[in-house]
Amino acid sequence: MKRILLFTGLVGFAVSGAAQDIHFSQMAELPLHLNPAATGMFDGVFRFTTNYKSQWAQMGSPYRTMAAAFDMPIRPAANRAYLGLGMFVFRDQAGDSKFGTFQGSISGSAVLPLDAKQKLSAGLQLGMGQRSATVTGLQWESQYINGTFDPTAPSNEANLLTSFLYPDISAGVVYQYRSVAGSLVGKDVTEIQVGFSAFHVNQPVMRFHSGGGAKLPMRLVGHAQLRYDFPDTRWSLRPSACYMQQGTAREIIFGSMIRYRVQNGTKITNFYTESGVGMGLHYRVGDALIPQFYYDLGDIFIGLSYDFNLSRYTAVTRGMGGFEITLRYANLNGALYKNRK
Repeated sequence: MKRILLFTGLVGFAVSGAAQDIHFSQMAELPLHLNPAATGMFDGVFRFTTNYKSQWAQMGSPYRTMAAAFDMPIRPAANRAYLGLGMFVFRDQAGDSKFGTFQGSISGSAVLPLDAKQKLSAGLQLGMGQRSATVTGLQWESQYINGTFDPTAPSNEANLLTSFLYPDISAGVVYQYRSVAGSLVGKDVTEIQVGFSAFHVNQPVMRFHSGGGAKLPMRLVGHAQLRYDFPDTRWSLRPSACYMQQGTAREIIFGSMIRYRVQNGTKITNFYTESGVGMGLHYRVGDALIPQFYYDLGDIFIGLSYDFNLSRYTAVTRGMGGFEITLRYANLNGALYKNRK
């Protein structure tokens, strides 16, 4: 009976776990995971981003998430509507059961300049995902001999968990306001970006074992971020906030980064050669405090963060949540920044 309850609990965890997507702390650095409409919505030729997160190592088997994204704008002419194309892949593996997700998606967006300072983008993301798990790394009652675990003892359990594929459809919209003005110490930027997206619009069915299945609920996302360069200084403020709802689970994260411009861009390329460092703090409501640091060379970006756990799991984690690193290379088009007001 205990074996049945243990296996039932495992399957229940797998099905309920399927109802929650992966998440990153450096949300603003993975725009295609946040909103398909962000595809190609930047001033440059292309950008490539990778991210790695490891968390809950204190609980025995760390949860590891890896992601990579590539996107580019396709511009027919300045100040006209254009398309954005991109792709996003991630791999997530959790716990002794190796409960894993692998997904690859392609994204497309249509970006419409409303005027010289405003843009509106609508995007669509199509992908295929795979979920998998195994019972071979788990411990069962029959493997405890006189209260001691014996890994060589038979578990007498069949692996009824299955690997399966599913289609995935997501969509979103983004509004952006951006104003650039010249100053004695370079270009001062004021930028506001607000977006809404819905992931898993088709609500694919997750079938972890024969005879059972559950729909993957939509993940609804609302996000906003601001960049404000203090006039005639090298300092800028970059607050951001994100709200996500998926089934009965929700996540709210907000905070701000402060950036110092170390080097200005040249008069010809402007931001292309600009560099800066940033640091700040974000808070995931009811879960973690997240200090962040980044070094931005314009085309190369390195971001580091750490989740200090504040939830009820602190007794187990001792406050240690997870480390995250982001690496990005963006081939910026310096001419796009010339004398823009």
